[in-house]
Amino acid sequence: MSEVKIPKDDLQQYCEAILGKSLPEDEAKIVAETLVDADLRGVTSHGVQRVAGYLKRLEEELIERSTNVQVVNDTYATALLDANNGWGQVAAKKAMELAIEKAEAFGTAFVGVRNSNHFGTASYYTRMAAEKGYIGISMTNASPMMVPFGAKEPSLGTNPISISIPAGEGVDTIVLDMSTSNVARGKIMVAKKNGESIPRNWAITKDGKQTTNPDEAWEGYVLPMGPKGSGLAIIIDILSGVLTGSLFGKRIPRQYDDPYPQRLGHFFGAINIASFGDPDVFYQSIKEKIEETVSSEPSEGFERVLMPGELELMKTKSREENGIPISKEIFNELIETGLKYDVDINQYLSAKLAE
Repeated sequence: MSEVKIPKDDLQQYCEAILGKSLPEDEAKIVAETLVDADLRGVTSHGVQRVAGYLKRLEEELIERSTNVQVVNDTYATALLDANNGWGQVAAKKAMELAIEKAEAFGTAFVGVRNSNHFGTASYYTRMAAEKGYIGISMTNASPMMVPFGAKEPSLGTNPISISIPAGEGVDTIVLDMSTSNVARGKIMVAKKNGESIPRNWAITKDGKQTTNPDEAWEGYVLPMGPKGSGLAIIIDILSGVLTGSLFGKRIPRQYDDPYPQRLGHFFGAINIASFGDPDVFYQSIKEKIEETVSSEPSEGFERVLMPGELELMKTKSREENGIPISKEIFNELIETGLKYDVDINQYLSAKLAE
């Protein structure tokens, strides 16, 4: 058995039960939902394989059990929230909800979060905005495990950014969600757990050498997506970290190695399309943009051209129908984590697992 397929609702309830042993019920639900949503979309690096690591940080008192979000600054179209070392997903969800509320009244809004923690996938929050008809923007800084372009020493996180754009009724949302590195560092963690080698352009060793060994890569540093990825990571660090008063660059403790709260920063935006013109005209133009993109003649080696987020949407539809594939190694880790918190996975499985 190389993997098992678990129904989305079963996986959600199981992870929620584990997290609920340590977190308030509503916060456990939010965190579990973001992790399962990542696996549903095929973003395994930010999926349920994070549960054990999250709880380890909680046990080491590096993150609070409940999230006390406070408003630090508040204007008509901006706000700054303090997560007080609470759960990144909880603070981020509140921040995007506030950005949407302000954008409804004032056209465009930006909300920053300081003193936070890992918040999962950036697109989870931008899709919140798009579902309500707003353009959503989300970004965060992260542990300094990426080298700037041309450097041997890390001073950047993989610093992801997401933008989601609603495309009108009956048309799939355009979802850009990308790290500024060649790969999210969590994918190295997945390869490490599964005993798999990695591509040579993912990371370098501590000595600055290329490697395909995930253990060496985990001890080393990920590579930026060229000079453009490096530059974008720097800007995201400034908006998420410097602007919000969070830690940034080398000052951020490493998530899995340093015994200190991370105090990450996030930055969110919401744009009310109606503030710029007739939404119906916008949606018609979006459909034309989508059509001219996907109807482009594919180059050699490609079957067709995809819109941002289309591949993840295809995976979502398949996994909602057939279950979410979880590797044997990660599945066993989930079972062990559940037993540690007196949660039996068999109580949450609605059917025999597909292999």
